Amino acid sequence: MVDQLTQHDPRRIGPFEVLGRLGAGGMGLVYLARSASGRRVAIKTVRTELAEDQLFRVRFTREVEAARAVSGFYTAAVVDADPRAAVPWLATAYVPAPSLEEIVNECGPLPAQAVRWLAAGVAEALHSIHGAGLVHRDLKPSNVLEDGPRVIDFGIASGVSNTRLTMTNVAVGTPAYMSPEQAKDSRSVTGASDVFSLGSMLVFAATGHPPFHGANPVETVFMLLREGPDLEGLPDELRPLIESCMQMEATARPNPADLQAQLAPHLFGSGSDDSGTASAWLPERAVGLIESRRGGRPAPKLATTAGGRGGAGGGAHGGSAGPAPAVPAPPLPPPPSHDPVVPAPPGHAPPVPAPVGAPDSGPVRLAGVSVPIGPGPRVADMRAAAVAAPPPESALAASWSRPRPGVNGAEPAAPAAPPAPAAPPEASPAGWRPWRFRMSNDVWGTPAVAEDLVYVTSFEVHALDVATGRRRFKTRDVAWSMAVADGRVHASDGPTLFALDAREGTDLWRVQTDAWVYSLQAERGTLVTATRGGGVQGWEASGGQKLWEITGCQTDFESPEAGAALHDGTVYVWHDARLRALDARTGDERWSYPIGDAASCGGVPVRVAPAPDGYVYVSAGTRVLALEVASGHVRWHFEAPAVFLAPPAFVPGPAVTGGGVYLADYLGTVYALDATDGRDRWRIATEARSSTDPVLVAAGHVHVGSGKGLYTLDAVTGTPKWRFQAGGDIVGAPAVAEGRIHFGSTDHLLYTLKSDDGRLRWKLATGGEITGSPVVRDGIVYACSKDRCVYALDAEKGTGTARTT
Repeated sequence: MVDQLTQHDPRRIGPFEVLGRLGAGGMGLVYLARSASGRRVAIKTVRTELAEDQLFRVRFTREVEAARAVSGFYTAAVVDADPRAAVPWLATAYVPAPSLEEIVNECGPLPAQAVRWLAAGVAEALHSIHGAGLVHRDLKPSNVLEDGPRVIDFGIASGVSNTRLTMTNVAVGTPAYMSPEQAKDSRSVTGASDVFSLGSMLVFAATGHPPFHGANPVETVFMLLREGPDLEGLPDELRPLIESCMQMEATARPNPADLQAQLAPHLFGSGSDDSGTASAWLPERAVGLIESRRGGRPAPKLATTAGGRGGAGGGAHGGSAGPAPAVPAPPLPPPPSHDPVVPAPPGHAPPVPAPVGAPDSGPVRLAGVSVPIGPGPRVADMRAAAVAAPPPESALAASWSRPRPGVNGAEPAAPAAPPAPAAPPEASPAGWRPWRFRMSNDVWGTPAVAEDLVYVTSFEVHALDVATGRRRFKTRDVAWSMAVADGRVHASDGPTLFALDAREGTDLWRVQTDAWVYSLQAERGTLVTATRGGGVQGWEASGGQKLWEITGCQTDFESPEAGAALHDGTVYVWHDARLRALDARTGDERWSYPIGDAASCGGVPVRVAPAPDGYVYVSAGTRVLALEVASGHVRWHFEAPAVFLAPPAFVPGPAVTGGGVYLADYLGTVYALDATDGRDRWRIATEARSSTDPVLVAAGHVHVGSGKGLYTLDAVTGTPKWRFQAGGDIVGAPAVAEGRIHFGSTDHLLYTLKSDDGRLRWKLATGGEITGSPVVRDGIVYACSKDRCVYALDAEKGTGTARTT
């Protein structure tokens, strides 16, 4: 995808004419440019604050020189560079080919022989990169182009020598594919780290999913360090190769030369003169997509397979139209012009510049291996026996149309809406219009809405105008954690904590922490962080001064929802097998309760829910306790047969005498406990539930997402009211407002139902899973999706006609 240039982008970089934006990385922007002779190059620029660091310039200069030494079939060669320019830059050969990520997302997982071909090519690329004294550090599907294959973005990799990149405000690596040693200390990795990333990337190629995939980067790192990889769907014949690459100990992994020797016998076909290029190994649909990029034309349409659409060249901005809308509504306008998109006709890939020169041909020879890589079994010979993998849901749901009519009470089908206008309209004086904003990078978590801005995390924190969707500002640093409070945006890139003015985005302060921040909360002028290795810190939110710190807190569950909890001036931490209540300003202990260690808590984190009745309700394994906030005295405790993953939810009022406490265990049993004595008022079974979000109680109803079902029960009696079946697992916590309930699902849909009877009001198909939870404010529902978009929709009508202001 090539985006249009903005008024702030350069028109020339060195001797090159800049044509468009290719994307953004942790260190700066990447541009498509053209030399005087017409040769296309990809130019990676360095962010201003890094360019001002003289130590960085020295390291960057050395690494550019090392990168020039990298050569081979499977890398994009360094063409030119200027480390001494006001904005340092590095130009590499531009390869007009889809990435592995695009191939798999469009065409499905690759067959085993294609995965071996991919592994061999990338292994040789790593052999060249490591031979030049570099470590790639960010090997992932989007950095491997299916043109050989070819590895890109190694030019600003970290050197093996003492010229490592050590800037703590740069996130190096992608959590889903990085090695465990890189997650612990990104400054001290070796070439073995790239081999682990290669194994992770091969899992994606063979299965369609990464080996580690948490709800956000912090959860993904937790899975990497604490759990094994998800190898579901991996063919048995590939397991020895991938498991050898993904050994937790770096010294136990093979080096690239070992991998080449191991793979050559599988790929060499005696007596054949076919080259080992993509066309010999990849499925026909993938080859069509590659050829369309190479020639700068739309991909050929293929026959529709069961469960999916045809056409390999849907691209980032196209794709065939989806099913007819369930409820008549005009489509949303395209994303605001802050992130412009080159328009392309529906069903076509965006135009791509023609390549310079012809693709390489002839046998591929691996370094240190006496025989060349030949074609092996021809893909064409095996196609009759192979079952074509349907395209992933993200390729099917990229349009703005809603799912097929008549499902779950949807209204009858209506004619498709007219196409979206070519340019995004401004907010009409007569009313607000739904909008969406496309980010350059992945979006995660739940949006935060404060006054007239909505804040979203997409590597950086972005502040969008609620009226128009236009971006007001974004942070200059990566942000894995975010909290908006007291007119400030508080965020952390891991080892750095910083704050900005919530209205203007101006820097207020930044400090270095002693460890990686995985949890961050802000309230009433105090900021509380939890860091890897058992640290919890209190900070002055207005100036960044550290108020206090304790160590030795729980390290078994380093995820955002398991970190220290801040509420009404009290911090609750799990420390030395006790639940401790600390003063948020001083860190002084107010009381502690012997809650037990991880084993005695059923192997799940302790979760707390402070309530306005003066008690804090705690779930600890199979136990639920009510502790007095002021003293820590136990009011009551309740024992269940299964563990609770989510915190309790307290509801005051007459639903249950003195208020009620509601929660669901991992088996999906929903409990209603009396808040005064902990008596079990009722319990109702639903289905298995892995969510860490609490049940939702509103207007006399209990709503709980369990698996693919959203269950609604009467809060007083537990009588089931209705159940709605989604097409995928419920994501996050539902949001209820004005008689409607909104929630997302892994089927890429955002649903809105009537909360009293469960009838479908509208549903919207996005290009990816909904992340976090939707948020409703003033009749607008905000949601984020893994299609890199933020959505603002009319809570009543979805993408319907404008609401009146």
